[in-house]
Amino acid sequence: MFPIMPGEANSLSGGLGDLRPNHFHAGIDIRTAQREGLEVYAAADGYVSRIAVFTGGYGNVIFIKHPNGLTTVYGHLKTLNDTLAQFLRAGQYKKQSFEIDLRPEPNQFPVKKGEIIALSGNTGGSGGPHLHFEIRDDKNNLLNPLLFGFQEIEDELPPFFEQIALQPLTPSSRVNGQAGRLPLTPIRRPNGDWVLTQPISASGLLGLEVLAHDRTSGSPFKNGLTCIEIQLDNREVFAYNMNNFPNEETRLINLHMNYGVEQLTGQRFHRCYIADGNTLDLYRYNQTRGKLPLFDGQSHEVTITLYDCSQHTTTLRFTVNPEAENSPIAKLTPSKLPTALFSSVEENTLIIRARNLPTATAPTAQVYLSGATLDAPVQYIRANEAYYVVDLQKHLPDSVQIGRTVLPLNFKKRILPGQSAAYKDSSITVTFPSESLYDTLHLAVSHGGNRVSINQGTIPLNDFFEVNFLPTEPLENSGKTQVYLVSGNRKSYVGGFWKENRFIFKARQFGTFQLLTDLKPPVVKILRKDYTAIVATVKDDLSGLDTIRALVNGEWILMQYDYKRALIWSDKLDPTKPFEGTLVLEVKDRAGNLTTVTAQLPPAPRPVAVDSAAVSDKEN
Repeated sequence: MFPIMPGEANSLSGGLGDLRPNHFHAGIDIRTAQREGLEVYAAADGYVSRIAVFTGGYGNVIFIKHPNGLTTVYGHLKTLNDTLAQFLRAGQYKKQSFEIDLRPEPNQFPVKKGEIIALSGNTGGSGGPHLHFEIRDDKNNLLNPLLFGFQEIEDELPPFFEQIALQPLTPSSRVNGQAGRLPLTPIRRPNGDWVLTQPISASGLLGLEVLAHDRTSGSPFKNGLTCIEIQLDNREVFAYNMNNFPNEETRLINLHMNYGVEQLTGQRFHRCYIADGNTLDLYRYNQTRGKLPLFDGQSHEVTITLYDCSQHTTTLRFTVNPEAENSPIAKLTPSKLPTALFSSVEENTLIIRARNLPTATAPTAQVYLSGATLDAPVQYIRANEAYYVVDLQKHLPDSVQIGRTVLPLNFKKRILPGQSAAYKDSSITVTFPSESLYDTLHLAVSHGGNRVSINQGTIPLNDFFEVNFLPTEPLENSGKTQVYLVSGNRKSYVGGFWKENRFIFKARQFGTFQLLTDLKPPVVKILRKDYTAIVATVKDDLSGLDTIRALVNGEWILMQYDYKRALIWSDKLDPTKPFEGTLVLEVKDRAGNLTTVTAQLPPAPRPVAVDSAAVSDKEN
């Protein structure tokens, strides 16, 4: 049965396989009228196999194992029913931990279909009140709940396009005369047809990407797609089908979608070809693995068909014309401003962009390699900027010079996936275990002062790599100094530790890392303290909170925590026992700064003594 408001029409704010940061969405998000506290029902007979509490992610979550081998999951719960809540609370007190993952014995907590197991909420990483609901098989594959015949969800709406993109996949490939990725916006005509209004020309090997969504009836939220099919000249070259997927492979989403574009813009494009390292079993594809081979100088028709779970379809057809051969390089409008150089890496292609060149004819770029120099002629002009292309599979440049302007590139070494490897110089060692990479990495490293830059944050990683470097700038307090991933004004805690005069840290994302010192302890503000409850706000401005510990007369007290509201509140093991005596609240951040707040709790009101003799006289 439907796990919330069964028998009533409902809609979704998320579907199976929606593209999320570092994971495919594992189930459906059922709307709860923007409210918490709705009754959540067991979808079928079974027993509770797991109860957990996470600060982020699922929040409060219940897993139910069913006799047919399936497991249903209910996430972001506000509270559990009395029996399960008592078991959970006892486990938290025994471990003295808010976060916990409990596995009851089989049939310790049997449930019947339709039994109330919890109330819906907004705990964990939820962005608003809803019920997250999953169905898993006995191999932990995630199944699409909408294929189980729930009548509460109606879908009369077809999928829709937002954008598509064409990505040149080799240094010699071009689309509309350029080596970089070309986004395009389909337009929906009044008759319902989708078209591209911009002409397209291309040559070489291209990858097609799709940014598209679905909606269920009655919902404004964008959901994912069930299927995408790509045809080239009426022959299928690629198909993606999301009706189930293995939970342990969810991080491979970073190869399914264009991870670099997601990091830069937040847009999550489906790659409609198989990227190197992608082993997901969600596809059908031809001998080119879905890539479009446009080498013959002919026009080709591309057809994209989107499907939702109800088999509604949306189709876009467009023609790709051949690129003009031997087109002359356009002239520049000379500039008196200082020349500026920029670089980007797309697939295995290094693209150099030169702005404000002083001459009408773009000069040849000097690409400096280890012990050699490569002349790179301009490839094309766009918006009065000159573009140059270098094949990173052949060359790893140290820097590039155009005119008098030099751009450091800092490429050091190729690192292959599936092999342990390292780069080392006198001040830094970067180590990659065999499971770190999905694809060949053109390692770029720069280090100065207390800052280290390793490639760009647009390259996905499967697992952690390690950095061991020698800082050269003085530190205010090395004991409270750790590494942060920095981008603009954003600083994300990474951590690490000192070993003699060197600092060592592990990361699962590329970018710029900097040693920063956190001397400010967390800020704690008590909002309520009496015999019934303790409530406070807890905040930290840099390294982030590490531990929260509350004691009343030396006895550990469970504090529930909602990071979205920076709020903690007490949850008694024995609700009838009043809080009395001394409260000690300790909050520590990840740099080791500790804030301790001590307060006396007011005594609980005492029952008024009754004089039985006086009562007897009054009655007489």
